[in-house]
Amino acid sequence: MCFLVDLTHWGMSDYQAQWRDGVTRLLQGARSTALMSAYRGPGESAHTMWALWREEAYVFVQEHSVLRAELDAPFDPHNPYAHVGEHIPAAENALPIPEWRIELAHLHAAMLGIRLPKYPG
Repeated sequence: MCFLVDLTHWGMSDYQAQWRDGVTRLLQGARSTALMSAYRGPGESAHTMWALWREEAYVFVQEHSVLRAELDAPFDPHNPYAHVGEHIPAAENALPIPEWRIELAHLHAAMLGIRLPKYPG
């Protein structure tokens, strides 16, 4: 999976550490997690992340935004997990957002530095 990140307020090492923590949470049994893609500092700008939900042998991924106006406390980019919410399937609910499904085994392999072959279908 490849995506752009905002390096204005956070460096690559910050994102990489948070991604490792986020993926580890999911692999250790959490039902959902988040991978930050744009931490925009303490101002009014929306933060963006990829929300991930584990369902059986698959992981569903959707882009998700966190707006400061919706928060009761300052946003912590190291701990964005409470902002993920429940998985609402995009296609089934006609949501105008993209959603991907990947196999959980591929996520396990990626954490070990293994690239599994893709199978059509």
